[in-house]
Amino acid sequence: MNPVSGLAACVSRGKEDILTMILWQMIRRAPFGFHLYTQQEALSNYGIYDRSAKVGVCLRFQGEAPPIPIHGEVYAPENFDVEKLGRTLLDRCFEEAAEDLGSVDGAYSIVVASEREMILVRDHLGQKPLYYVQKPELIAAATERNALELLGFEAEAAPKNAILYLSYGEKRVYRISELGDGGVVEDLDEAANHISALLRASVEARLKKAGKVALGFSGGLDSALLAKIASNLKEIKVLCLGLEGSRDLEWGAKAANLLGLDAELYKVNAEDVEDACSRLLAYRSFNTVDLSIGVGVELLARRAREEGYQTLMLGQLADELFGGYMRYQRALLSKGLDAAQNLMVEDVSLAERGLERDEYASAPYVDLSLPYASKPLVNYALNIHPKLKVDERRRKIVLRRVAEMLDLPEEITEVPKKALQYSTGIAKVVKAAKKPL
Repeated sequence: MNPVSGLAACVSRGKEDILTMILWQMIRRAPFGFHLYTQQEALSNYGIYDRSAKVGVCLRFQGEAPPIPIHGEVYAPENFDVEKLGRTLLDRCFEEAAEDLGSVDGAYSIVVASEREMILVRDHLGQKPLYYVQKPELIAAATERNALELLGFEAEAAPKNAILYLSYGEKRVYRISELGDGGVVEDLDEAANHISALLRASVEARLKKAGKVALGFSGGLDSALLAKIASNLKEIKVLCLGLEGSRDLEWGAKAANLLGLDAELYKVNAEDVEDACSRLLAYRSFNTVDLSIGVGVELLARRAREEGYQTLMLGQLADELFGGYMRYQRALLSKGLDAAQNLMVEDVSLAERGLERDEYASAPYVDLSLPYASKPLVNYALNIHPKLKVDERRRKIVLRRVAEMLDLPEEITEVPKKALQYSTGIAKVVKAAKKPL
């Protein structure tokens, strides 16, 4: 699997030390140092003073850096040639590269650079953050906005699902094609069967690129589906997080038992939560809600890493895709089904913020694996008629049907949703420890 946990790049006229400065701003991502892509053999182990380097990467664990600077993974097609993609980009064959990436499912950001230009690429949802600065004598990029802005630059987010070409005086965007639109799906069993197949394919592709895998498990519908599918394909660790007496510890253990799985119960206390808050807030700011969620992801990722796991699988994006939030039901009741659908589509398009938060929280420890974020799955789910997702009484209707088809126990298929920050007890501690921002 890919050891890279962050990217930085700089092309400039007479400012060769900028790359070094950017990398040091992201030191929390680099427990195993940095790797430079130079004109000669790459350097590593904090040897970041070679001035011929244009791109450097943070290393999460000891391992061979990929042939081009890529943060994340291409999951499918399995034989996709990342090195060939790098050559295509440097040859400025951007339309060809965009066409090649149209059928790719992955969670990635890519940076390649030559003497006077830089090319940035991001996946369909922007699962791996990437920011850039373009000035008349300098072009720079980094995984973290702060790494650029703390040096006095004003950074912009690289567009997702696109190739961005930058030179000192030019900027061009090449959109990566979307998968074909198959039309609106209105039959419940047809939708559930297809979602089941796409979810299995997504989990399987991600497991092939992962090392040892831990699954964040609440006993809810989203994580239970992942646990059911993944455990039939590979040995995984099911990890339940929460404060003593929290719903995720008590119900998580019971739900895992219903699935025939042994869950590890990771019981944390207020001090653990406060320590995680301090680690996250040392490098950037969060509002109270994002901090509560980020702390949960950070604690899960940290525990997984301590036990030798390289990948943390989570159920993010299932709520946005399948109508899991109460606000969709409220929109349906007050304004109609179209309003609920528009809200779901908007939330998927804006999911980048939450994905960036979770990537940031987990980056020093593990790679996040998010099967519901699969490109084919996302595109298909957006074509499912909203009546198959939410009505006056139920949410996630089609996903519950998938669970029934996979013979999940009824106690799990009908379990009410509760957000991670509340079901773990973390939000209460964060609120008590920190005034809302």
